[in-house]
Amino acid sequence: MSYDLGVWAGDAEDPQARYASLCDSSGSAAPELDGFYRDLTAKYPELHEAEDPEESPWNAAIERSGDGAVLAIHHSRAVAVTRVVLDLARKHGLTVFNPQTGEVHRPSVLDLTMCDGSRVENPDAAGIKATLGRLSAKNWYAVLERGDHYVQIGQGKFAAAPRGKFALERRDGSPERHYRTEVGSLAEVVTAFTGFAAQDSSWVEGFEWEKVDFS
Repeated sequence: MSYDLGVWAGDAEDPQARYASLCDSSGSAAPELDGFYRDLTAKYPELHEAEDPEESPWNAAIERSGDGAVLAIHHSRAVAVTRVVLDLARKHGLTVFNPQTGEVHRPSVLDLTMCDGSRVENPDAAGIKATLGRLSAKNWYAVLERGDHYVQIGQGKFAAAPRGKFALERRDGSPERHYRTEVGSLAEVVTAFTGFAAQDSSWVEGFEWEKVDFS
């Protein structure tokens, strides 16, 4: 068994049916997927091209057909690979469907997701505040995304946040524009998230940021 994701261009009224059609179809892939596929396989080569297949995150070859693709991921690598897939899908304007949870990630929609898998689409200020109020040691992070921009919050050792602090991060498009700071109150976190949601960039000026270097 693998952890599967569906990726396609455009939207779909019935994502489950759209995903099923990808699983049953065959044929050449549309150009919309080319850039996504190149970037994804540059990070994670196809199973048959991997230097060490045992270390590959793929459970099978990437199935491309029409304007969509099905990705079969080893469960042990699902979290890390899904994050990369979502980043690249935003970059290339593609939709991602998770058949395990029913989640649909559309490139232009405001998405609020928590560590426990809960998700709110286009949340208002009250919804953002209520969701962030559920942060805990187990439910330790939340991400608010719009396209290839996002703001995220984490607490505890997994976020490398000091005791009593939150690790607040933002990404302004490309991975090279990823910044981090630490804040001491949930109220500051709510200010950041609601400002991001309202597309009011003034909230950024209220914090001192350090660039995150992933090299």
